[in-house]
Amino acid sequence: MHKPLTFRLNRNFSIAVFLFCFSLFSFLVEAQTANNSLLDNFQAYTKLPREVTYGHLNKSTLIKGETLGFAIYVYDKNLKAPSNSTTNIYCSLENESGEVLKKSLILAENGVANGVFEIDSLFDSGNYIFKAYSNWMKNFNEQNFYIENLKIINPEDYKKEVTTNSQDIDVQFLPEGGHLIANVNNSIGVTIKNNLGYGIPNLSAGVYDNTGTEITNFKTNALGLGKFSIKPVDQERYTVKIKEVETPQINLSPAESIGLNLKLTDLGNRVALSIRTNPETLSQIESKPYKLSIHNGNLITIVDFNFGSELEVTKVLNYENLFEGINIFTVFNEDGQPILERLFFKYDGIGIVKSETIVTKREPDSVVVTVPFEAAFSEKFSSLSVSILPEHTKSNNNHQNIISQVYLQPYVRGFIENAKYYFQDIDRQKKYELDMLLLTQGWSSYDWTNVFSHTPEVGFEFENGISFKANTRNSKEDQFVVYPLKNSPTVMTNIKEGQKSFEVKGLLPEDDEKINIGGISNRENVNKPSIYLQFYPSKVPSLEKYAKFLPVKENRPFEGNENDPILVRAFEEIQALDEVVITAQKEVDRIEKITRRHNGRVDVFDDIQRNSFIDFASYISSRGFVVNQTATDLNISTARTISLNASRTPLIYMDNFLLNDFSILLNYDMANVDYIVIDKSGLGEGMRGAAGVIKIFTDPRVMLNSPLNRDVTQIVDIPLTFTSPKKFYTPKYTYYRSNFFQNYGVIGWEPKLKIDSNGNLNFKIPDTGNERLKLFIEGVANDDEFVTEEKTIVIN
Repeated sequence: MHKPLTFRLNRNFSIAVFLFCFSLFSFLVEAQTANNSLLDNFQAYTKLPREVTYGHLNKSTLIKGETLGFAIYVYDKNLKAPSNSTTNIYCSLENESGEVLKKSLILAENGVANGVFEIDSLFDSGNYIFKAYSNWMKNFNEQNFYIENLKIINPEDYKKEVTTNSQDIDVQFLPEGGHLIANVNNSIGVTIKNNLGYGIPNLSAGVYDNTGTEITNFKTNALGLGKFSIKPVDQERYTVKIKEVETPQINLSPAESIGLNLKLTDLGNRVALSIRTNPETLSQIESKPYKLSIHNGNLITIVDFNFGSELEVTKVLNYENLFEGINIFTVFNEDGQPILERLFFKYDGIGIVKSETIVTKREPDSVVVTVPFEAAFSEKFSSLSVSILPEHTKSNNNHQNIISQVYLQPYVRGFIENAKYYFQDIDRQKKYELDMLLLTQGWSSYDWTNVFSHTPEVGFEFENGISFKANTRNSKEDQFVVYPLKNSPTVMTNIKEGQKSFEVKGLLPEDDEKINIGGISNRENVNKPSIYLQFYPSKVPSLEKYAKFLPVKENRPFEGNENDPILVRAFEEIQALDEVVITAQKEVDRIEKITRRHNGRVDVFDDIQRNSFIDFASYISSRGFVVNQTATDLNISTARTISLNASRTPLIYMDNFLLNDFSILLNYDMANVDYIVIDKSGLGEGMRGAAGVIKIFTDPRVMLNSPLNRDVTQIVDIPLTFTSPKKFYTPKYTYYRSNFFQNYGVIGWEPKLKIDSNGNLNFKIPDTGNERLKLFIEGVANDDEFVTEEKTIVIN
């Protein structure tokens, strides 16, 4: 039995009964749109491509001192496949007042990105909001970005939390299609929610006529949803009484005397859509033309119909004629105004890859986990993220999984509670409950008012990397070289006479990287230019509108002994290591990798070697090439005998950019050269490389860090860079057998795994001594199929 609850009253109505009737007055479709067909308007509205982001978080309740790990998946909304176009994904963590406490730009490759936020001194106990989005998403009214509410607990102040005991409830009755019509059978959806917006389960209620006779009843499911059927008599009042709570009887809004309603019936492999009316309405509309549209936010089908002399028109559609995922049915009257709408979800056609029996193997201090996917193929793209938590964790209560976020949430107006439930262990019951949910959703996120009158325009740019515009007004150079970054090659550009600027696009700078630009004038050495750079984007864009979400369900989920430390401050216990030894070993490893990667001789330079040569010409001469350098020209040729038909001039690359002339190498300073590869055989280049191949690789950071550096480049700070993926460090806890750890602890997080050639997902986790763990697996396999699973494993 539920405790007595107080019924919450709406401001404008005597009781909280909401009929999602779509008023014709909200659709100001004037004569100027009359000449445009429904199809033309829809195609114009959906013309711009759309993307959807999903965030897999390692958990939703965190302790101060832990790390929030996240993997972001970017999907083409129409193709339902990872987006290969987007690189710029923004993530933020803000408090309930909208103050952004953490934010970063992360790099998406093949539609996948990952990052971490440290839950540090910025955070007190409370609710916080995580968002993942692109700048492009801000162009659209649909909520295509990812948003989730998190709970953060600071053990030092958790007692300050106030638990709200409000027992108000919100009851809504929602006629299928949008209208309750007199003297017609009507299907009515019901939602009963608590003050936090969560459905109240297992409530039963009766529906009574004006004599007090119960004519039907219903019961809410685990998510507070229910439905019932009624054929209201015109002008008669009906009431609802919830049996488990102390509330006054709830009045249903009166039925409309004139109008249409609809009912959707899922027949298993077909859908029947019935549009119904009463005799009073039929006499007014029997010869008028109506339209039924079916769309999924991308494609649309339009069917014409009229009532003639019948009170009901039924359209039966085979599953193969419906879209996979969401189908939005809309009825338009003779004036082209939408009057009824219903959402339906078709599960068929969604590719889901399931795992087989998981194998674990204990090693000293760790456990190797192998997750087999017999239906996944290693030659196809895969990227999966896995959160590893104790079996009975209470800390992972995210509402979405990757399927619900891509296929469902962006198409509705409200935030769906526990949306992932409908895509776990899918059976007939889940399909029935999802359809009941969609019955209560009313109109989709594709607002017909906007479709008819507000074609999306590009107000927010599609961003692919960082770009800049360089103003060269005060510079004397006519050629510029932008030195490579970790993820971006060398860029060379020429300025035509009279041109005062140039642009560079698609750079991928990370962390504290800077732009290094050299200027070349009159075929001389590289000089430090004097130019001004304007970057875009230059800051993380804000995301304020359409931010719908549910608060964390548990107001105070923390239980622990305040006198016991929760996390071991491992960083305080680590002794300083010999950085010289570590750095030296890293350099040895790097040189070995470079040598293995290239054919021919590899010279890796240090400061002494760089300054042992006056310039590049003197260096390459010492390697057996014939060099002729004058004040204005540089010629390089091989000293060995080659075919008469072959060129004696070697191919020279700078940072993988083939130099068509060697002017940039004239008196070229070696100060920023990292390494040079000389392949005198020229194998792999055919006859073109008969005189050999020289590859120069530079690194501006070498020059900057050298005490002997010469100031030959302009160094520019980048206002916004990508945050490089940081390693997720699993917290160390004081106790691994405590109730606290079982409820809120973290065992591991793997944000970017791939399926190997044997069809296995392999990873290693620390051995905490716990034998039963829970895996939360999300991601993509076989190029465009989904993986979303929660699996308990036993370590033996």
